[in-house]
Amino acid sequence: MGKVCVDIFPHDPRATFPIRFYLYRVYPHPGRHLGQGRSELRVGMQVGDELEEQVYLTNQSIFPALWVEFLDGSNLPGYTLSSVRGVGGGGSLSWRARTICSRRGVFTLGPWEVRTGDPFGLFLVRHQMLEPQEILVYPPLAVLPETLIPHRGKLGDHRPLRLPLQADTADGMSVREYVYGDSLRRIHWPTTARKETPYVKVFEPESVSRIWLLPDLDPEVQLGDGEDSTEETIILLAASLAARLLRDRFHVGVFLGGEEPVVALPDRGLSTLWKLLELLAPCHPVTGNNLSRQLAQFRPLLSPRDMVLVISAAMNEEWVQSLQRLIPFYDRGGAWVLLLDPHSFGGTHQADDFRTLLANLGVETRIIRRGDIRSMPGVYGELSRWEFITLGTGRAIARQTPRRLAALFTG
Repeated sequence: MGKVCVDIFPHDPRATFPIRFYLYRVYPHPGRHLGQGRSELRVGMQVGDELEEQVYLTNQSIFPALWVEFLDGSNLPGYTLSSVRGVGGGGSLSWRARTICSRRGVFTLGPWEVRTGDPFGLFLVRHQMLEPQEILVYPPLAVLPETLIPHRGKLGDHRPLRLPLQADTADGMSVREYVYGDSLRRIHWPTTARKETPYVKVFEPESVSRIWLLPDLDPEVQLGDGEDSTEETIILLAASLAARLLRDRFHVGVFLGGEEPVVALPDRGLSTLWKLLELLAPCHPVTGNNLSRQLAQFRPLLSPRDMVLVISAAMNEEWVQSLQRLIPFYDRGGAWVLLLDPHSFGGTHQADDFRTLLANLGVETRIIRRGDIRSMPGVYGELSRWEFITLGTGRAIARQTPRRLAALFTG
């Protein structure tokens, strides 16, 4: 519920001091005895889900509250509780507010305020709920065609990626500078002491099991609006690839460049998926975060047999040169690119010629055109809410519960 502040003050300049004292200390205005609250009925939201809240108002005074104004500071697009209601003495009322979550991201429900006053406009009562509730709207997911799932070529062969090993090997251990998110257990103390800055150990896995997703959110190359924009398509692809690859038991990580790079180190399992989705949900283009710079920032995190999967709509050779500097870390096929075709999103460049440039570097490339990937509702599982029924004995049991998040890893 948060902290509640109640202010009772006359706001009419005609009120003399005796009147002010009477109104503040003596007059039994129902505003002193109002109770209010809001509770979220649905959980685990993704884009396209319906947010539903139960709002209630109670009046414990014997006098009616003729008008009660709700002022809502929620920033979820298209959603507000702001309205004017009335409630009788000793009465209560409740209603539900609903909206479709049309945009991914982190939003707040509240802060909010309830106002009421006397019929003559002499004073005002305010109940302030100052602590907003944060909600997360996950990005949508899509079922991807097999052609977009990365494979790793070797000696002219085209074969699936190998399943991850259970442990790293000590062979070929190297060190690199510590970055936020690294485990403190991997600090290499001799190098840290010599360099006077933290360094961590990097182990080479015996087979490919770690995949890095690099969504390109350079604002200079984004095209389109809403669901059909390159920005939303990139996030949709990144989220869907993470879900699919984690289901296939790979270690998946995400890197987002910028002034303060965001890193989710490769890991596996359902908990990793929610961590990656939570990271991707609020991501939007940031000025200066071009793909070439992102690749340069990312390079220290690489292990020799990691795979890099770039998702971008950029058609310039600068980032290709940066990618080329990464390729020596791999055997052939260690980098994949999902290239969004700018022409299909309303731009002037076409992706086919650019794919040839990447193919000459030995980089597998798939072209994504507008409309090729569509989000699917309910991929997170059937949306439901807590609903209870009361038995004849008076015991309440749950008839319906919210969706089970583990549904993503079934099938």
